[in-house]
Formats: sequence, structure tokens, C-alpha cells
Amino acid sequence: MFRASKHFLAVAYPASFFFILLSLVYPELNNAIAPWVVIVSVFLIGIPHGAIDHIMAAEIFNIELKLKDQLLFYGSYLLLMFILGAIWIFFPIAGMVIFLIISIYHFGQADMEEYLKEGTSLTWFWHIIRGLYIILLIIFSDISITYPILEQAMNITEGSLSIMISDHTIVIYISLFIYLVITVLGFMKGAFSSNWLYIADTITLLALFYFTGPLIGFALYFAIWHSAGHINEMREYFKTKNKSLSIFKFYKLSFPFTLISVIGLLILVYIQNAFGVQDMFLTLMFILISVLTLPHMLIVHKMYST
Repeated sequence: MFRASKHFLAVAYPASFFFILLSLVYPELNNAIAPWVVIVSVFLIGIPHGAIDHIMAAEIFNIELKLKDQLLFYGSYLLLMFILGAIWIFFPIAGMVIFLIISIYHFGQADMEEYLKEGTSLTWFWHIIRGLYIILLIIFSDISITYPILEQAMNITEGSLSIMISDHTIVIYISLFIYLVITVLGFMKGAFSSNWLYIADTITLLALFYFTGPLIGFALYFAIWHSAGHINEMREYFKTKNKSLSIFKFYKLSFPFTLISVIGLLILVYIQNAFGVQDMFLTLMFILISVLTLPHMLIVHKMYST
């Protein structure tokens, strides 16, 4: 288990406790560096972890080097990105709904692959419950930060979400209670490979988002829990194929598509600024992540099922 490995334990919990302590002692500094922590985590680990999907797909789907096979894969991959990108442009609210649904399942599936015992029934249910937990922590840990980003992305009037959800604390308490009840039922059913590890993970993430806020909470979760976990799983998958994937080789292979993603984001920022729409860097970055996530999720899902 990656979450039980010395590499994860040596990074995830010390990093979480460091930023929690920073938010308690120097809250102004914590808030000032939060956007930069997100940017560094996304571009250093987050985007690269999906930038070798073409190589993973070649292994998973047995794609040969023939031009026809390559065109079929890249065409399908880019088509999904184009469709979701078009939805964001013309129907931004629908784009946000799709993004949230994708994120809930993708985050939940990746996390619960670590914690569910093999043969556990209703795995899709656990994926959704865990994914909802993560998304609700991100959105409601500090609505003064998340609501403006969501409103920008959906192109709706500022303050609309506050009117729709007048008391977000009720959502938080009800959600946490439901998550706690379902978790206890999971313990009783023996669904988890390690109850204590799951408890420690749940409490750490709750404390991380509660004290540091949604930006740093998302940055650490996305980079360490999610992306680093996927990188480890991809390396393990290559081992089953009697192939190696060192960290150096991973970044070498991921660099071209990571660079393309970064250039794409910078072009979007330039276009927004040219039309006089500024201060949307984080919003555009999250939209870019959503466009990249859909085809990536399908490949990851196939990897888990093989």
C-alpha cells in the first residue's frame, strides 16, 4: 500500500502538520503563499501524473506503433478534451457539474483502491462516498475562497452560491455525520484493509482543510495523496509487465505533454487578459485540470480493472 509506505508517511503527514502549524502561527503568510503552493503542486506533480497516459494506454489497450492505432488513441483522447472544453465555453454550469461528478468518482476510486479489501462488494458506492468527502472538504472549507472561483468558472453572478446555499455549515455537519456513519459500517463489515490507517487519513485531511483552507488543502491532497499515489501505481503496473519506470524516466516521458498543458494554460490566460478579464489564473487552471481529467480517468479506470 502506497499510503502505508515510508515514502508517503515521510511526506504526507509532516507536510500536513507543517502547513497546519503555519496557518495557526502565521495565518497571513499561509494565505499569501496558498496560491503559489497550488501552482507548484499542480505543475510539478499534478499535471505530469497524467502526462504519460499515451504510454499507459499503449500497455493497457495493447496499442501498437501503427499509425492507425496511434491516430485512434490520440484522436479519441483529444476529442474528449475538446468536447468537455466546448461544454465549459458554451455551458459553463454543465461543465462544472460534469467536472464535479468526474472528480468525485476519480478521487474516490483512486483513494479506495488503497483501502478497500479485495472482493469488497459495492466498490462504486465507496468510491462515491470517499470522493464526496474530498470534494466537500475542498468546496466548503472556506467559501470566501472557493465560491468566487466556482462563480467565475460557471460565469454566474458574484454571490449567487451564497444565496443558493445560505448556511454551508449545515451541509458540512450533515455530510461529516453521514460519512462517519458509513465509515463505522465499513469497519463493522470489515471492508477496509487497515482501519487505523483509514482513520488517520480521514482525520488528517479534515484537519488539513479545516486549518489551512481549500487551496493548500487541495494542493497537498492533489499532489501527495492523489498524483503521487497514481505515479506509484503506474510504476507498480509496469513491474507486472516486467518493465521499469523510474522517477527520472517518468518525468522525462511526461515532460512533452506537461509542457503542452502549461503552454495551453498560458495561452488561455493571455486571451482572457486581452479581453480585459483578469485574476482568473486559478479558475482557468482548474478548468484545464477538468479537461485533462476525463480521458485520464478512463485510462486509470481500465488500469484498475486489468
